[in-house]
Amino acid sequence: MIMSRFHRWLEVLFPEQEIYVHKWPLRQQAAGFLALSIVFLCVGYLIPANGFIAFDWVRIFSHGQFPPFYPPWGELTTRWLTWPLLFGVSMASIVLSILKRSKHVVSSLAALLALPAFWTMFLGQLEGLVALGLLGLPWLVPLALLKPQVSIFALGAKRTYLVAGVLWLAISFVIWGFWPARMLAVNSYFAEGRYVQDIAIGLAGAFLALPMFWFSRGDMDMLMLSGAFVTLHLIPYNMLPFTFAIARLKPVPALIACLLSWLPFSANWLGPWGWWLGWLFVIWLWAWLAAYRYFGVGWIQKPVL
Repeated sequence: MIMSRFHRWLEVLFPEQEIYVHKWPLRQQAAGFLALSIVFLCVGYLIPANGFIAFDWVRIFSHGQFPPFYPPWGELTTRWLTWPLLFGVSMASIVLSILKRSKHVVSSLAALLALPAFWTMFLGQLEGLVALGLLGLPWLVPLALLKPQVSIFALGAKRTYLVAGVLWLAISFVIWGFWPARMLAVNSYFAEGRYVQDIAIGLAGAFLALPMFWFSRGDMDMLMLSGAFVTLHLIPYNMLPFTFAIARLKPVPALIACLLSWLPFSANWLGPWGWWLGWLFVIWLWAWLAAYRYFGVGWIQKPVL
């Protein structure tokens, strides 16, 4: 009786929700990822990492430095990277993440052209490696948690992901001690306080996040969107892991989502509060995924590629 109830609760907490339209065999995905990585690696050699492009890579990661508010295994990850390799692997992960969700070519392009994707690559940031980790869950959970602001909530989609995450965190505590305390004690890398681009609500957003988590069960993208409301640090490029969900929308709402993702740049004209317009993108994207899931609103039955 007890075990039966336990299994029922597991089914409630971890329902089967398919977010991928294309479920290619693992070997085919690996071959596609390798081919994309090689293509974008070559492109990376043509793009100068001069500090205007790849600012964060040039100023921080390429020197072996690693901000203290990142998990400690990040330094080991970036030590072996070059700019072309980072560009190649990140872009391959981004494109494959979008293609697996793709319902329509227009929606896929909208996801690729959204601000988080563009800004991640322009800065030379690491969210593309997080995308690779999410593609390889549960085995690549260390990469998925390389920048855990929103990706950590993806682990709630499946029991295997959650178990892998707990095991990795336990191992990391043995190796590096209780590193989250050091990570959370730092406001910014340059010690000037909270970044103006940081639009995190923090734990105050729990009143929104908790019901959203319930209605997002089993859906990695919806869980990450929900988690955005309680994460402690959120700059628009941190939104990349759930930006791929744009590819799951019909073309018109996908294009609107893409446009909404660029609203934070209105801060150049509206002032610092313009960054907070980025929440319209989060709300729009979660609302459409919820509408598709629970009401079947406008769902495309056959993928158009």
